[in-house]
Amino acid sequence: MRDIVVHSPGYRAWHGSVRYAAQLAVSMHATLTGLFIAPPSGTVPGPAQLAAEMAAYAQDDLHQAMLAGRDFAAWAGQLGVTDTYWQVAIGQAPDALATIGDWHDLLVLQGNASPGFPDERLVAEALLSGATCFAVPDANHAPGPVVHAMVAWNGSTSSSRALHAALPLLRGAKVVSLLQQAAVRDGGRLPDALAHLRAHGVPVAAVETVTGTDEDASDQVLAYASDTRADLIVMGASGRPRPGERPLGSTTGAVLARSRLPVLLKH
Repeated sequence: MRDIVVHSPGYRAWHGSVRYAAQLAVSMHATLTGLFIAPPSGTVPGPAQLAAEMAAYAQDDLHQAMLAGRDFAAWAGQLGVTDTYWQVAIGQAPDALATIGDWHDLLVLQGNASPGFPDERLVAEALLSGATCFAVPDANHAPGPVVHAMVAWNGSTSSSRALHAALPLLRGAKVVSLLQQAAVRDGGRLPDALAHLRAHGVPVAAVETVTGTDEDASDQVLAYASDTRADLIVMGASGRPRPGERPLGSTTGAVLARSRLPVLLKH
């Protein structure tokens, strides 16, 4: 993971997810790009004078956002980041995240997205675009370097993609725990995730196999992460674009909303 981009909700103060991304960039010797997304300009209803004033305010706000790159670089430099960039996009947030995600190894977003709310849809849109996402709760106090990672693996394509995308982080962790689902697929047993992790130099210290249904999968993931005192959850993200419905699967949405830990997700 050489290139990390973090979505910054503001440009006057750096939220917890931005700090986490900076610490992660230091531990991974990666570049860090801060991204602020300004809303698209549009026609303001009402008197012409009010519309002109609003347009001037929006232009000044955009100018201040662009100038924030110096503050971002100075702040990140104090944390040890040596290579920083600052970008300001104008338009719809999902489109901007999908575009910049194509040019980076990891996209860091705010976590604890409430089901059905815009924050959840933002994470969902980024995941469905193919980006590897880090959802970081704003109240998270864990340091950027991963110490104890927990991998939740059920043999699905998305969980395998997440496991593979996380390998650079998992190899650098001191401890890795594996929570895997006991299941049979296509007439044969699922691939051996434990063997794959160890073959790639990942220090797996604990393994637990569960047989529960998808209905209680999120509870099992969160409970196991708590029991093992993990500071990162790695898991696949289920979901698909469905007009009028939540784009994320129930397990993914529940973990994203309730996890007090950063979650690495891949669709």
